[in-house]
Amino acid sequence: MWNFTDNMGKSYEKFLEGGESMTREEIIATYGVELNAIERFHKTGLVTPKRMEDGTLVYSDADGEMFQRLLLLEKMGLSENDFIGLRSGEKTLEALLQRQINRLEDGCLGKEICRGILEEGADLHRFDAKKYLAQMGTDATEHIFSFNRSFRNQVFRPWRRYFARGVDASIYCLLWEAFLGYVCHVNLSDEGFLLEVVGIVMTTVMMILIEPLLLNRFGTTFGKWIFGLRIEKADESPISYAEGLKRTWVIVGKGYGYYIPIYSLVRLYKSYKLCKTKEMQPWDEGFAYTIKDTKWYRVAACIVLNVIVIIIAIVLILAQLLPPNRGDITVEQFAENYNYYCKYIEANEGWYMDENGKLTEEDSDGTASTDILDEEDPMIEINSDGTLSVNVPAEERPSFKYEMEGGYLTGVSFLYEVENKDHWTNIESTEGFLIALAFGCADSELTDFVSDMKSVIMKMITDEEFDFTVGSSRYFCDVEREGYDDHSFMTPMEGVQRAYYKMEFSVTKVK
Repeated sequence: MWNFTDNMGKSYEKFLEGGESMTREEIIATYGVELNAIERFHKTGLVTPKRMEDGTLVYSDADGEMFQRLLLLEKMGLSENDFIGLRSGEKTLEALLQRQINRLEDGCLGKEICRGILEEGADLHRFDAKKYLAQMGTDATEHIFSFNRSFRNQVFRPWRRYFARGVDASIYCLLWEAFLGYVCHVNLSDEGFLLEVVGIVMTTVMMILIEPLLLNRFGTTFGKWIFGLRIEKADESPISYAEGLKRTWVIVGKGYGYYIPIYSLVRLYKSYKLCKTKEMQPWDEGFAYTIKDTKWYRVAACIVLNVIVIIIAIVLILAQLLPPNRGDITVEQFAENYNYYCKYIEANEGWYMDENGKLTEEDSDGTASTDILDEEDPMIEINSDGTLSVNVPAEERPSFKYEMEGGYLTGVSFLYEVENKDHWTNIESTEGFLIALAFGCADSELTDFVSDMKSVIMKMITDEEFDFTVGSSRYFCDVEREGYDDHSFMTPMEGVQRAYYKMEFSVTKVK
């Protein structure tokens, strides 16, 4: 194996021994290497001329011969990354030549040159590049190095490829979000970190399973179709599902780094560099990747489609705010709306409303966790596992009263009273919000649902007592408090004989 350090030592010995040295201009004249090629090959680190005291660079015959070898290898399709790999030892000349043999068509001179270098031992410092350059003569390079279709038909346009896959990913993501929101009834506006991670995994699984099917049936995906991209076998036949499955899996690993933070960016950058240096991506080996054209309207179509996807995503989120049943609804439909919003806003855990409109407790332990607690509060308890909990008084939920007309609801109300005991007012406040959402927001007269619903909720939050109308629904709340302090958790004031609290709440249709 070639030892770069030993070779450089020998080169410097030659200089020290008074061997022939040449300037850049002499190298160009003697070895036929152009100036821009010299500058390119300097970057690889495979040619290291000696710098004189005056700052000029001088080259040896060994450097000139190395320039010729690198020039020949470059003509054969080796890239700057390949040269850097040779210098670092990550790649071998033998492996690179074998790769090019697989890519070149049978019978072309380039394939014979690769085999000739292999027969010489594939030593970067020994094979006779001058002989092969003379053998090439003045023939056009594309005729000498005629690549087979699977390599010749490759798309080295990183940004078009990236955004084409981005379009596909956004569609898969949209499908997953629709499933999550409307089948699993997850609040899309508040998914949380864990669901975000699950979303990445699931959209990746969808891509791995669906993309091979599309490539097998149509030779393209929706994103690739927009950019005029097509993938098939070298003989123009469709790739099989198994081949497509393997290809997509390699993309996930070597292209996206399995979406692992930082590492994913590294893999994307490496893939970008391969494209810019016109090197085949590892997942494209054996496939023909073609592009129809690069017209401007394809980029415009991509932008428009992404805007549409964003709009649909927003609509999916906003549509979740709508109750399942709107217009004139029955008690059973109201109960369905009520339970829907309980899950959507994560309220009243352990409670549900049956089809008769009655609140029913499921599994409640009578305690609610809290993060900031006063250890001297008699309601605080230290659990066996060391955690703290606060005991919530075992109070009944409000009993709803329903007004009906023609079998449909015209009003929902409750009267809640507390006397001479501790009380959490958020119990009845929560029920008021749920009634407003489940019944009031089912009002078909709401012309701008999001704006109207926001108006209702904001008035209920800012005012303890209110009486207002939105659409065809009247929202009313009257609170009476005596002997209690004005807090969400009420305790009777010291020295009072009677502590009394009453909340009267209703949402009714305006006739």
